[in-house]
Amino acid sequence: MSTLEFNEFAKLDIRIGKVIKAEKVPSSKKLLHLEIDIGGNVRSCVGGIAEIYNPESLVGKNVAVVTNLKPRTLFGFESQVMLLAAIDKDNQSNISLLTPDKSVAAGSKVT
Repeated sequence: MSTLEFNEFAKLDIRIGKVIKAEKVPSSKKLLHLEIDIGGNVRSCVGGIAEIYNPESLVGKNVAVVTNLKPRTLFGFESQVMLLAAIDKDNQSNISLLTPDKSVAAGSKVT
């Protein structure tokens, strides 16, 4: 595992967002396209979680996202945020989105 200086980590803007729309990406088995409300600012997200989560189960869910990465276009969708998830070291197909354990407002900063 590599290390980085705190000031590098501090550059990340990690927030809680609320999934307001989710759909499968056509012609992809692994990708979902999500629209995530980050405190009044809706961002597009493409994530490789379609084999783990069905889109309907994600709508209304609060998730942790990195908001200040450079956008990327995947399968015709611009991904403006990155979902944060845990991947089981013993079972790489066991993926769990990071979610707050209490109710917090969309846009709340993760520190």
